[in-house]
Amino acid sequence: MNKLTFVFLMGLVFFSACKSDSKNGEDVNEFDERIELSQLDSIRAELQRAMPNVPINSYKKAIAMHLQFVEYNAEDAFAPVALDYAQGYAEQIQDLRTSISIINRILAEYPDYKGKQMLMYNKATHHDFLRDVEEAIAAYEAYLKEFPNLSKTEKAEIQDLIRLAPYTLEERIKMQSEQAN
Repeated sequence: MNKLTFVFLMGLVFFSACKSDSKNGEDVNEFDERIELSQLDSIRAELQRAMPNVPINSYKKAIAMHLQFVEYNAEDAFAPVALDYAQGYAEQIQDLRTSISIINRILAEYPDYKGKQMLMYNKATHHDFLRDVEEAIAAYEAYLKEFPNLSKTEKAEIQDLIRLAPYTLEERIKMQSEQAN
């Protein structure tokens, strides 16, 4: 079993075991006031101190603060990073629809963002975890198109994920174990 497929399957097991009570999309509570960079530093430090048992509401607060920062500071160099933090926090609470929504926003508003490759990969795997088969395949294909200089191994691993996208977790595990034998 190749490394990327193994990591994907382990992630799928993790996400299927953990469910968020959060709703879909960027529907976190927004703050009425302007959020400053120092406040974002404080909330990230607060989350770090609470590790490994960060309450979901703390993540939701951090998501809202980072989104609100961007609303007031869209031109700030930190804006795409703030969105990236927000999508990562959504991912932490397994709110993959919100993560995807924020990733789409980053890709649309900050197309040259340095973390674009990881975001595009995360978007594809999030769709895959959610069993949005067509969206997952399209996102994996967009990833391959956007990054044509991937190594042969990386391309093969993404093509393998495309091939496996229509199958359930159980079917994938069964297929992988049959290939190992």
